[in-house]
Amino acid sequence: MAILVTGASGLVGRAAVAALLRQGVEHVRAVVRDPGQVGGLRRLGAKVALLDATDPDGLAAAMDGVFTACSLTGSLWPRPGEDPYAAVVDPARVFLAAARSAGVRRVVVCSPAAVGTPAAPANPHLAAKAEVERMVAACGLEHAILRCTHVLGPGSRLVELFARDRAPVPVPGDGRQQVAPVWVGDVAEAIAAADDAVELSATWSLAGPTRLTFDELVDAVHGGPVAKRHLDGAASGGDGGPGGGGGTAGSRAELTAVQLGVLAADSLPDPALPVPPRQAPTPLAETLGRSAGPV
Repeated sequence: MAILVTGASGLVGRAAVAALLRQGVEHVRAVVRDPGQVGGLRRLGAKVALLDATDPDGLAAAMDGVFTACSLTGSLWPRPGEDPYAAVVDPARVFLAAARSAGVRRVVVCSPAAVGTPAAPANPHLAAKAEVERMVAACGLEHAILRCTHVLGPGSRLVELFARDRAPVPVPGDGRQQVAPVWVGDVAEAIAAADDAVELSATWSLAGPTRLTFDELVDAVHGGPVAKRHLDGAASGGDGGPGGGGGTAGSRAELTAVQLGVLAADSLPDPALPVPPRQAPTPLAETLGRSAGPV
């Protein structure tokens, strides 16, 4: 049977496609909307469908014969002008409807760990991710929801944000929020494990083994203490609630208020949730070293 991955050109998507192929999945179908990403995914061995993940007919056709469908759309880094709530919920609705129509047996989605924090209801991105979790749990299909702390890897927008050679380094929030960043390859392996499970209806918690403050994470990326400029999340053109517009923080940090709100919240594993089977988290030092490598 085949597995389909939407958002396959993103940080987690690329790693997931590679992990599934290493696991021996014969048919991995990668859905992307950027023609420039097709060649790289094909070189990995994936079959690539060039379409928008909100195209119901195209997505249903791509899911024909698929056992597991993995949705990795709804990034914290949407295209300019996209509504931060709709950019998450709309493709998820299309994805689940297409999966049911095509006879897909299992679906897999990723959520940020901050979905479980007090910041979630007021933040459009987190509120949307929580709604997607509810939709998946109620969809009637086997499913895995992966609650991930901040994901780091080559090309990570988060690493790029505070690894640039500039001072002071912009830091979302007061820098004291607790984080346990996870290596992108660990998330990819969890997706592969979800596909390989005999039966599955679960929410798993994924995190790195090291807990530290955001300030300490920034220092670790730079190899030592650096000057920082803390951002309070108050960006111009406020984002409002679910369905609100996406105001920008301009040159302050190249972040929207929604992004600042997510990054200013704690990003830690939920102790009430199980972890993926047979997985040993990658150490932080190794995660940071590999994240600095080529995409």
